[in-house]
Amino acid sequence: MRRAGAALRTCHAGRAAPAGRHERAPGSASGGSLQDDAELMRTSRPRGRRRTLFALFLTLPLAASLLVAVPATSADDLGDAQAQQAALQKQIKQQKAALEAMKAAEAQLKAALDETRQQLSAINANQAVLKTQIAKAQTALTAVRAHYAELVAELAHLDWSLSLLETELTQSQEDLSARKRLLAERLAEAYQTSQTSLLEQILTADSFTEVLSQVSAYLSQSDQDAQLAGQIQQDQAALETLQSTTEATRFRTDSLRADVAVQAQQLAAQEATLQAAKKQLDILEQRTRQLQAQQLAAYNRAVKSKNATAALLRAQQRAEGELQQQINALIQQSGGSIPSAYNGTFQWPMVGTISQEFGCTGFPAEPPLGSCAHFHRGIDIVAPYGTAVRAAGDGTVVFVGYNPYDPPGDRAWIVIIAHAQNLQTWYAHMQPRIPSGIFQGAVVHQGQLIGYEGNTGNSTGAHLHWAVLLDDNWVNPRLFL
Repeated sequence: MRRAGAALRTCHAGRAAPAGRHERAPGSASGGSLQDDAELMRTSRPRGRRRTLFALFLTLPLAASLLVAVPATSADDLGDAQAQQAALQKQIKQQKAALEAMKAAEAQLKAALDETRQQLSAINANQAVLKTQIAKAQTALTAVRAHYAELVAELAHLDWSLSLLETELTQSQEDLSARKRLLAERLAEAYQTSQTSLLEQILTADSFTEVLSQVSAYLSQSDQDAQLAGQIQQDQAALETLQSTTEATRFRTDSLRADVAVQAQQLAAQEATLQAAKKQLDILEQRTRQLQAQQLAAYNRAVKSKNATAALLRAQQRAEGELQQQINALIQQSGGSIPSAYNGTFQWPMVGTISQEFGCTGFPAEPPLGSCAHFHRGIDIVAPYGTAVRAAGDGTVVFVGYNPYDPPGDRAWIVIIAHAQNLQTWYAHMQPRIPSGIFQGAVVHQGQLIGYEGNTGNSTGAHLHWAVLLDDNWVNPRLFL
């Protein structure tokens, strides 16, 4: 601006006054000559040119808007982050579904373990049923482990996806900050430009083409700044929303992790419970195998051949059948002292280890029945010799003493209680000791002492053979417990 003003002053000062010019007196009211007016017009021409250029500058915005196309501002649209956010929400739903599936599997495992504990805590646990329950619990535990492994894997993938999203958001924040700095710099530059006179900017240009180019670029930059500011505002809002939802997602992920940790503790506890149950079952089975081995050894010592075994089984069945007929006759002769039906359940007559359950068995001392080569008609309970034996339910004693149909010298001491006209309980191999109040025809109550565990008759060791006869058929005593 100084350079242009100096040039104008030099040009004006170096111009010679025309010949015959008359200086107008100061304060003179009279006009000059035509020659003076012409001269004045010539010397004033640069000022008129400035007014023309200024007017032209005022029209340049319209021309620039027509001639220059404003390019769109390039900005990150956060599309990748938004897509990742949507995928993350889907993963969280899957994670929750997997957690619910694991909880359902754990509920099944808990039920199986509860049943197992009940069997273990029950008097004279049924080892066959216990094995079934433990197998069921093991299957449920395997399912829970599979769900847990899936849950842990999905949680790891969820953490990885969330980490990627957080990295993407951090990069988007950095990009947004960079664009904010760029906008600030351009606005600062525009502000500095605005401090320079428009006239000065025009006068310093080398040509009119340069003026038009500068003004067009300025207008284009201004539009770009407006677009950039608008895009920044949109991206800022989108980024804040994504950051908010990402923080909420992180919170939900941490909550899921806490739930998974709880499930892991429960799973460990359930595994320990199942292992303890297996160990307890192993102890029971080992004890049963020892008892059965002892009984079999004793039986083999007593019976030297297959012919002797067959003869013993026939004699045993015959003695049992004859005693059964005698008991039925006694019940018919009871004169109504025995009720027609039994209302209630039985209790165990003695607590101990079950050496043989009711049903098919591999023990050769038992006679055949149906498709079973050897069938055990009651439940054998082993306890210390002399353990008290108690009535399984209310009833009437219809027999007490040695079985008269057994071979002499090897007869079993038996107590038989009739609970109804068609229901009896038999207690065999007891000691030949009669507690007070126990005699044929005596009314007894559930839990009343009726004898003591012994080893009489065709017995391979101290135990109680407890049997239930219903409608002249031997049935599983467990059905009445």
